[in-house]
Amino acid sequence: MSLTDDQSSMASGIAGSVGGGAASTAGMFASLVSAYIQCTDYPIPPITFHYNPEAFTDVTEGKWKDSPQPASNGGVPQWLGVIPPKISVKIVLDAFSLPKPFMMPSETIDTLKMLVLPTADSLATGMAAAPTVMFGWGANVIMPEAIVTKVAVTYERFLLGIPVRATAVVDLKAIPLPEPLGPTNPTSGGLAKRRSHTVVDGESLASIAYAAYRNPNMWRALARANGIDDPMRVRAGTVLDVPDRHEAMTMA
Repeated sequence: MSLTDDQSSMASGIAGSVGGGAASTAGMFASLVSAYIQCTDYPIPPITFHYNPEAFTDVTEGKWKDSPQPASNGGVPQWLGVIPPKISVKIVLDAFSLPKPFMMPSETIDTLKMLVLPTADSLATGMAAAPTVMFGWGANVIMPEAIVTKVAVTYERFLLGIPVRATAVVDLKAIPLPEPLGPTNPTSGGLAKRRSHTVVDGESLASIAYAAYRNPNMWRALARANGIDDPMRVRAGTVLDVPDRHEAMTMA
C-alpha cells in the first residue's frame, strides 16, 4: 500500500521527532483546532497556538464599597459594578513544532508586545488607545473584544543566541463588559443591538468611526449601515445607526 504525500510527510515528521526532543513529538499531536489571538485593528495574521493551552484563568470580579457601620452590626457592602473580566493564558512558542509555525518565537513575541502599545491612529489624534484583540479557540470565541494588558516572556532554549523556544503569558482584559454584565455579547446568539448617534457640527463619519471603534477607516461600515452614498455630506442632526464592532467589521 503506497503512502499519500500527507502520510509520507507525517511519517517523516515522526521519524525526525525521535531525535528532536519531547517538544517536536508533542507537536505532532497538536490539535487541528487551535486557540488564537486575533488583532482586529491591525491587518496582521492571528497569533495561532501551536500547543493549545492546558488551561487558562478567567477572572470576573465585582466591585464593592464597604460603608462604615457600628462594630456590633458589621458592614453592609455597596455594589459598585463589575470589573471587566480578565483572562491569563500561556502560549508555548517553539521554532521546531509541527506543523511549522508561521513566525519564529521572537517574531510572535514582538507582535504580542506591539499589542500592548497604543495604535498609531489613536496617537495621531492625541487619544492613545490600545489595539483591540479577540481570543478564541476554534469556533468558540472566548473573549470577543479585549485589550492586551501584559506580556511576560520566559526564554527557554537558544540556537546561536537566537531564542527558539519560549513561553509567553498574556493577560487580556475584556472591553466592553459581556452580557449580562454589560452590552449584548454577539457570540450569545444574534447581533448586538445597535445604538444611535446624532451628528453634530464638525463631525464626520471618520471621526464617529474613531469614537465608536478606535479606527477612523471603519467609516465605510457606518455609511453602509445607514445607506449613505456621499460620506462627505452628512448633515448635523442626522441620526445614525452605529453597529456593534463585530457587525461593523463585516461591513467595512
